[in-house]
Amino acid sequence: MPGRGQRHDLSGVPVIVVENVQDYRACVPHYVTCDDIVLEAGAAQGCTTSVIFQHAAEVIGIDKSPFNTRVAQKRYPNIEFLEIDAADISALQRLNKPFTKIFLDISGSQPVGPLAQLLEKYERAFPSVNLFVVKSYRMKKLVGCSTIFPEQVLGTTRNPTTEFMLQNAASKTLSAPTSNKVRRCRSQGAAIGPAWLLALAFGAGAAVGTMWRAQRM
Repeated sequence: MPGRGQRHDLSGVPVIVVENVQDYRACVPHYVTCDDIVLEAGAAQGCTTSVIFQHAAEVIGIDKSPFNTRVAQKRYPNIEFLEIDAADISALQRLNKPFTKIFLDISGSQPVGPLAQLLEKYERAFPSVNLFVVKSYRMKKLVGCSTIFPEQVLGTTRNPTTEFMLQNAASKTLSAPTSNKVRRCRSQGAAIGPAWLLALAFGAGAAVGTMWRAQRM
């Protein structure tokens, strides 16, 4: 008799994944509002933080580099920049800020595993956060080459926490165009196909949340 399978809680904070610094900055006005208190982790010399500053109620930029922090403080004296490592959760909690959004840029070539673990820590440490924005081409590649089964293929689920992933499926099998896209994705590592929501599970089944993709014509 088949086993029932383990059911994890896959609900979580939504995650926006971008490939490069241009998209990272361009997405700011789409997701940041005048009510937001934003943390940018990996602020470097403050360029993206200054963009966020134009849209948010408050923004704090952190970077582990003393040099980058000094440059950012001098360049943007109206913005708060602090020398803090993005992984130093205790130091961030001591800021006592109810962050609503966290932007994360700690090297776009960072492996997906450490990024996922860091997002999990942020989600637990800052329950007020309602959105993560992550610059990572590796994570975008993973999301782009992923499909959620059975939610996105069969349009069904046995897990109540994944109902937000459901999509109506016209067929239980992949169409020829979709099959071609899957093959191309595997061979080229490209993000190809229709838009979907993806819950990226990590750690002991804890979820980071949903991610959006734009349709490639």
